[in-house]
Amino acid sequence: MNYYLAATALRAFSLNGATKALYRWLGNRKTERKLSMERAGWVLDRIAEADLPERPVFLELGTGWMHAYSVFPALIHEAEVHCFDVWDNRAFAAFRAALPQVRQGLAGLHLTPAQRERAEARLGGLEGAESFDDVYALLDMHYVIDHDGVLPYPDGRFDMIYSVDVLEHVAADGFRRAAEDWYRVLKPGGRMAAQVGLDDHLAHYDPSRSKKHYLRHSKAAFSRWLENDVQYINRIPAGEMIAILEGVGFRTLAAERWSVEDPAGLPVHRDYAGQPPEDIAAWRLLLTMEKPAA
Repeated sequence: MNYYLAATALRAFSLNGATKALYRWLGNRKTERKLSMERAGWVLDRIAEADLPERPVFLELGTGWMHAYSVFPALIHEAEVHCFDVWDNRAFAAFRAALPQVRQGLAGLHLTPAQRERAEARLGGLEGAESFDDVYALLDMHYVIDHDGVLPYPDGRFDMIYSVDVLEHVAADGFRRAAEDWYRVLKPGGRMAAQVGLDDHLAHYDPSRSKKHYLRHSKAAFSRWLENDVQYINRIPAGEMIAILEGVGFRTLAAERWSVEDPAGLPVHRDYAGQPPEDIAAWRLLLTMEKPAA
């Protein structure tokens, strides 16, 4: 689909509550979905690096249609896993259909014998589950929704927070408030790991466009003609996002930027010209942060 036709269609879905509900309903009819084991493995690696208690408590931000990046930690670890989202986008039929991918993904992971035995036993239970409630009971998972994105958890509740392709969807004018909330619910010494898609998500519909195509438009023009609510992106550059997170108290442990192949060839509107070259080129950010111990 053409970039600008996709923008028009998504803006139409963003008109009101009814059209947004229709968009989510149509999305949940899709039962065949591809899991990214690369991203699931990245989350598991960040968990493995952390100094965790014997029974850690995890939080996935923006858990999506099947809690993809919580299912693997819940299968492998003796952990309490919480899954948070702003909308209920769950699709149990798609979850069931994805279980063969989960089994295949587990086979490729480097696990201890005890972890593999635990994961295989739990996966067998998942294959007999008839609802998400069955899944939650089996894996000690807990699902919560808050449309305003406010975390309904006490201070210092979690040993680790993780998310994949979520932070770019947090409203730009509310990002700092959300970051303060993430910091609040993390235990001192706890970690937050996030993969952030800094790319122009409209370009997903039109491979002929650059991953940073939005840079050619003024901020006002993009907001007026191209921005939408159902696939909103905040366009916060990597450096600014890191600065906000550090500003609320996080300490950066690792920050890896993936860059477009030919950054010198990117058309950049003067609204973005003041960004550092590494932020203009960055289309993905892999971030590990820590809440300093008391």
